Amino acid sequence: IIHGDCNEHNILLTPVDSSALEGMTERSSTTHPQPEFRISAILDFGDMSYGCFVYELAISITYLMIGRVEPLRVGGHVIAGFESVIPLTEDERDSLFLLVLCRFSQSLLNASHNVCFHPENEEYIMVSARKGWKCLYQLWHQGKKAVERVWFDTARSYQIKSR
Repeated sequence: IIHGDCNEHNILLTPVDSSALEGMTERSSTTHPQPEFRISAILDFGDMSYGCFVYELAISITYLMIGRVEPLRVGGHVIAGFESVIPLTEDERDSLFLLVLCRFSQSLLNASHNVCFHPENEEYIMVSARKGWKCLYQLWHQGKKAVERVWFDTARSYQIKSR
């Protein structure tokens, strides 16, 4: 069973050490230690289904790319976290780029369709779609090989750090 809608709006976090948050600004810095968080709740089980775990990874990458300064770099960090628990097979690695493209397409088309039927909810419905088209365009134009190189090199760097 997969959640099917694992994104930053559906995962609540609690700091492991709340004193680590003192004096933090909204923008993070690579020169300062980042606080650790734990998942305190998961919301919105409306998209739960039976499916492959790699689908959950693709969904998470898709939504975490939206609104980021360097969206194409996000995937590698998410993959590293995922693989720290569930290693990907070669077939899953090979399908991941296409699955992310598919989820972006599905999400963007569903949002556009739903706005037609619920224009009063346009603000909420289009929250991801407004920036999602840009991410889909970037993925498509960079191509599978270039994006996978960034993703898997980044994920591999976590393995090197942990040795």
